[in-house]
Amino acid sequence: MKDWVDLTNAGKLRRISNLAASAMDLYDIDVASMNLYCFATNPLYAVHTAGGDRFILRMAYPGWRTFEDLEAEAVWLDALDRDTDIGAPKIMHSKDGLAVLPMKNTGIPKTWNATLMTWLPGRLLAHYLTSSNLEKMGELFAELHVHGKSWDPPEGFSKRLFCHFISRDEPDVLFSADTAVNFNPDDLEIFVRIRDRVEAEYASLDKGDIRVIHCDLWHENIKLDHGKLRPFDFEDTVWGFRLHDIAMGMLDLLETVRYDKYTELLAAFRLGYETILDWPEGNIEVLQLGRLLWKANWTARFGKDYLGARIEEYSSLFRRFEETGCIHL
Repeated sequence: MKDWVDLTNAGKLRRISNLAASAMDLYDIDVASMNLYCFATNPLYAVHTAGGDRFILRMAYPGWRTFEDLEAEAVWLDALDRDTDIGAPKIMHSKDGLAVLPMKNTGIPKTWNATLMTWLPGRLLAHYLTSSNLEKMGELFAELHVHGKSWDPPEGFSKRLFCHFISRDEPDVLFSADTAVNFNPDDLEIFVRIRDRVEAEYASLDKGDIRVIHCDLWHENIKLDHGKLRPFDFEDTVWGFRLHDIAMGMLDLLETVRYDKYTELLAAFRLGYETILDWPEGNIEVLQLGRLLWKANWTARFGKDYLGARIEEYSSLFRRFEETGCIHL
């Protein structure tokens, strides 16, 4: 058997697919077919049963999210299924009652955690970014925020709290001495100013507003099904602020539709949100700048050849923000 490092990408995927098939053997489900659906960070498999039911099996890429992270996702999805009609995927438990299955086999390094969920009907909201749908998206956020505050997670639930621009134990290499050589003095100065402003913003938020949040709910993690919005991809489930949750989703919207259309859609989102909850206090744009710092840090870790271009792009954006108070993309 070839070593993992000597395999082509297709060869690696074949082994992962075999591991996925082994995971399905641990469920009390009559599998008629299983095919790779997509590979977006994690390989996802479409599972069809002899009775016509459909599921999605996710094989979580090692090191992207921890077992504790995925357990938090599963426990919250169980609670949402029990307590609400939000319409998120339902977690399927194995014959042994497990929600997350650590899978390992000869020829595959590390552990790939398997999670099986019901298939969500509909199409991605990304194809239907209208004001009326953004109102519904605001309502969806508020409904999740209501549950995330009222719900009492069980013992052992994740203690992870998103309250800095980096909050998932990643190393901060962006402001390290090794990375500083990529900055000119003026650019480094504005990056430091923005970082300090982001950290001050998180520190100023009301700690009583912390709750369980999705943390990655944007228009490509929501399906539109006969007028109803259905959220998915809860693997980033974490404790955090409402404003942070909103800021992340709205930054993705801004990057997709650009500034003029964004202001219209953000207003519609807020209108929907405020039918259920008051809008959280704080500066949403500053938390969005924190996300951009996170992206720059990721580039410093894994894409150093592109770091110079990212520094130039963000330095200009940060300066314009200091002048206008807005993020223009």
